[in-house]
Amino acid sequence: MAKIDSRSMDPARYARVKAEQEELQNQYSSHIMIARLCPYCNMKLEMLCKGTHGAIFVKCPQCGEKVFFPPISFRLARR
Repeated sequence: MAKIDSRSMDPARYARVKAEQEELQNQYSSHIMIARLCPYCNMKLEMLCKGTHGAIFVKCPQCGEKVFFPPISFRLARR
């Protein structure tokens, strides 16, 4: 649950940011996505779009464990 309601606090800013986010999502997003899950509790920590992503440390908000994810690179397979 969100701690603040940014939509009601500043509707003009919310609308501007929402439009920018939708444009970025249309530009960079693809139908191929991968989820990084916490190996301890299986909580979804990140959703990655097609491309190259570096290594990362993430602290799981559910179980509190620090998780290291190696670099990942994925693309469409050629037929």
